[in-house]
Amino acid sequence: MAKTEVRFEIDSGDLAVIDGYCSGTGKCRTEVINFILSEWSSNQLHISTLVCRVAGVNPMVTEKRRSGDK
Repeated sequence: MAKTEVRFEIDSGDLAVIDGYCSGTGKCRTEVINFILSEWSSNQLHISTLVCRVAGVNPMVTEKRRSGDK
């Protein structure tokens, strides 16, 4: 999978927790933050998929096709 660099500011308390975890486990910040973002992203995709299934929505279908136009 292609990687993209992201730079952002984080609350110093949150970073201290991540750093403490890294110190205790020997993992690097990048690995831990990638894991956190990957888990969050997977969860959001799962939620979105469920919402679309329950609502009967196919996000890949254009608005015109949904309304019956061709």
